[in-house]
Amino acid sequence: MRVLHVTESRSWSGGTVQLWNLATGLVKRGHAAALFCPPAAEILRHVPNSRVSVTESPLREDYDLRAAWRLARALRAFRADIVHAHHPRAHATALLANLFMPVPRLVVSRRVSFRLKKWNPFSQWKYRSRAIRTFVAVSEDIRRVLIEGGVSPDKVTVIHSGVDVQKFAPRSPAEHLRRELGLPLDRPVVGNLTHFSWWKGQTVFLEAAKKVLEAGVKAHFLLAGKDTDGPEARAKVKDLGLDSHVSLAGFRTDVPEILSLLRVSVLSSLAGEGFSGVLREAMCMGVPVVATDVGGNAELVKDEKTGRLVAPGDPAALATAIRQTLADHAEAQSMAQSARALVTTNYSLDSMVDKTISLYERLLAEK
Repeated sequence: MRVLHVTESRSWSGGTVQLWNLATGLVKRGHAAALFCPPAAEILRHVPNSRVSVTESPLREDYDLRAAWRLARALRAFRADIVHAHHPRAHATALLANLFMPVPRLVVSRRVSFRLKKWNPFSQWKYRSRAIRTFVAVSEDIRRVLIEGGVSPDKVTVIHSGVDVQKFAPRSPAEHLRRELGLPLDRPVVGNLTHFSWWKGQTVFLEAAKKVLEAGVKAHFLLAGKDTDGPEARAKVKDLGLDSHVSLAGFRTDVPEILSLLRVSVLSSLAGEGFSGVLREAMCMGVPVVATDVGGNAELVKDEKTGRLVAPGDPAALATAIRQTLADHAEAQSMAQSARALVTTNYSLDSMVDKTISLYERLLAEK
């Protein structure tokens, strides 16, 4: 089969990683994959020698007719059997491409659990269009959000995002990286590895860190991800008086090595979480996790079985969960091993690719 993937993402985000692994997985299994993406997108660094063909085009807004026209040309040239839109602007652009030619078997991925805007006619057009054959929800929670937003249940398929179980296998601590980041040897490191934004809840994480320290627990805290070394993060650390207790690493590509240094990996999201990549990766590596009960997190973190789950936006509850995980190392490791078994058994990249190919095959078999 011939599948064209569409994205407006310029960064190497979790959704982009899933897109790329799916495209290359198709090629490895004997299918043809193509990519329609913006110029200078991070994903283009991975294209050489991949056998994935590329069309570059800006996707400036949801109603970019020029991008839609270029996408229609790319579809015709590639002779696509299936078009898979992976992000919101790609979703709209693929719908608009129908103005120039019929878009074959349009599949749309939904990766965040924000509610659909029922009051917005454009949003309703995007999600109720008959041109969409199916939505791929990356968690059961997102499936629920789509159905509550007006999408027919029979048009939503759940395919959980996968993790590279070899890349994120347990490993010895990367001591060279500990030195590079200036992390202490005599205190456990508690990390939050996501891009800095209000909905990822890093301010709550930092408030919880202060409470952990005030309780007399000796620990060090690490923020890593896009903009975690920016002015907003630095100001919050300073305001809380945590300068000597928090390291701000910024954007990193060596996530497995960073995870190898953590005693606890914390996801403090307040909203929107789909099926967290950083949770899957930490669990796959056998790193104990603490997460907020947002979006699809509860599908991964079974409280006190595969990690600790707390209410979002509650620094005190988050601090308690972090302290408990640090205090009982044996229990934390037991939960971490259960978490690793859950992820490697159910949420590998191969599983994600195989399930998506099965979906494509069903669509091709339909009239």
